[in-house]
Amino acid sequence: MATKKLRRAGLSQELCDRLSRHQIITCRDFLCLSLLELMKVTGKSYWNVQKLLCKVSLACAPKMQTAYEMKMKTAINPSSAFLSTTLNGLDKALHGGVACGSLTEVKLIFTVFTAVVPKGHNLSWGSI
Repeated sequence: MATKKLRRAGLSQELCDRLSRHQIITCRDFLCLSLLELMKVTGKSYWNVQKLLCKVSLACAPKMQTAYEMKMKTAINPSSAFLSTTLNGLDKALHGGVACGSLTEVKLIFTVFTAVVPKGHNLSWGSI
């Protein structure tokens, strides 16, 4: 979200142009500067820069989600919460499979295929 362009963060066109002349294009570029630097670059007062910081911070922050909302989403559609390994014992031990969105999904599936497919079958990343 920090790579979001300032133009999409709701800042005026004039301010975006002024910031882009100083190579400040993304929310990250903007938020990494000190208040003093922002005051100098924008030509705004301390309080106006504070307001801009809040506006840009809110624009690039992800939507707030409570743990309850996350739990309800998985309760409504439990199949989207886990990726089955197709091995009943392993799925049971993992309480349904590998959690979707985890970085280990692809590696785990490759490992499972490697363990299941006999050695003479030339299993590689390209064949998955």
